[in-house]
Amino acid sequence: VFTMHRNLGVFTSREMPLTRLISQWQGKASGYTQGRDRSFHFGSLEDGIVGMIAHLGPQLSLATGVALAHKLRKEQKVSLAFTGEGGTSEGEFHEALNVAAVWKLPVLFVVENNGYGLSTPVSEQFNCESLADKALGYGMQGLSIDGNNLLEVYHTIKEGAERARIDPQPFLIECKTFRIRGHEEASGVNYVPPALIQKWSERDPVDNFKKFLLGKNIINEEEDQSWISTLKAQINEAVEKSWAEPEIDVDQERELNDVYAPWSFEEKKPSQRSHKLRFVEAISEGLDEAMGKHDNLILMGQDIAEYGGVFKVTQGLVDTFGKDRVRNTPLCESAIAGIAQGLSLKGYKSMVEMQFADFVSCGFPDCKLFCKNSLQVGC
Repeated sequence: VFTMHRNLGVFTSREMPLTRLISQWQGKASGYTQGRDRSFHFGSLEDGIVGMIAHLGPQLSLATGVALAHKLRKEQKVSLAFTGEGGTSEGEFHEALNVAAVWKLPVLFVVENNGYGLSTPVSEQFNCESLADKALGYGMQGLSIDGNNLLEVYHTIKEGAERARIDPQPFLIECKTFRIRGHEEASGVNYVPPALIQKWSERDPVDNFKKFLLGKNIINEEEDQSWISTLKAQINEAVEKSWAEPEIDVDQERELNDVYAPWSFEEKKPSQRSHKLRFVEAISEGLDEAMGKHDNLILMGQDIAEYGGVFKVTQGLVDTFGKDRVRNTPLCESAIAGIAQGLSLKGYKSMVEMQFADFVSCGFPDCKLFCKNSLQVGC
């Protein structure tokens, strides 16, 4: 799951330890980033969560890369990426959805459409009736649902995931919802008509689900209050434990070890064998050797498969290693850089050919994430 900035429900629904979550936000050593960050800018691969990327669009590509890894391994798993209605205006939204559709990848793209990108209304973000309409242009299924209806959201996601596991394909889901508070506390809601806030306040998903359960006699008021009391006690206990933790003792060696992956240097002496060849031939031989040595190395780029690349660096590799590992890509440098990083999250290595140096700059938005398994040209 690739979260947005304030997707607290994603973390708690994964039953991540509450004390550790609170320690993260208190800047304690037991937090997920060991006190280096106190916000939602973190993930936990052991819990299946990848930390959010600030501008949201590029994480759609990483989710697509993870989905590609699932498909290559035939794991019958899916990835899910959240974005907002504002994030759909970014070019990477188009790139990620297009590649996912072309390659038939098991990924769910969930758009939380709350009507405003901070203060910018949707009428100034896009000119279509529903964001789900965009799915048709990519050849994938799209659905617009009531994002405040807990059961509708649950069943839509569940059914979409089950279908994608059996028949890999992407799915665009627009959840129409609203936030009755500011984008963040300081912004306020002066730009929102009061009647609109009142209308959506009456559609609060938690309150309405509680009313539904009470109305169906699935729960009663005593059970509801008991659960609330129990949860409050658990939260307070976790808060007390977090506050009781000592302040962080900064250790430079530990800090550096957390930045750099463990490694040991082993010198390899060159053999006495040699032969003369052109530079592009040396690259081609190197790729062929690497593909043979690493069965989890994936090559991606424009025209690199049957055509062999514009400089013929990859000529013949598709015949040797197949189209799963030597993949032609659409014209979308940024998404492919992100997909390479997504692959690395699942232990794959990747090589991305940008074809021409001019094209590399289009991949820059994703190059702020450095993954030890990726061999990305231009990054």
